[in-house]
Amino acid sequence: MSLAVPSGAPLWSRRDAGMLGTLLAVGGVLVLASWFFAAGRADAGDQLVFVSLALIGALVGMAAVVGWIVRGRRALSARRGRLLGTAPPARADAARAVDLVAGPGGRWFHRSDCLLVDGRGWSASPRREHESAGRLACPGCRP
Repeated sequence: MSLAVPSGAPLWSRRDAGMLGTLLAVGGVLVLASWFFAAGRADAGDQLVFVSLALIGALVGMAAVVGWIVRGRRALSARRGRLLGTAPPARADAARAVDLVAGPGGRWFHRSDCLLVDGRGWSASPRREHESAGRLACPGCRP
């Protein structure tokens, strides 16, 4: 199954729609048949087989819908990949900022090149000052 879907094509093919409809119909028939056969039984123990059959029918229907959604998400992902491409890898030799900054009363301290700090103008302090103030290292920039 190819993920390469032309951008003007629908997310799901007729085959996908047919498969969804068939599996939903099978699940619905299982649920209706189990209801029909369980309705004539007075004892709850006699109905247990039919309840299990109804659960299988419901699971078949849910699996059909999940498969339908997954197929659509894959097609969208393929389109997004063609449209946006992939992000360039980060340079391994790129210099990382060594200055650590935090906002007044902030819970986290960051590297000065962290995206969460950009444009805030916070002053740099040594790590021990941040840690003694009870701040934690930013989980994003991992100083």
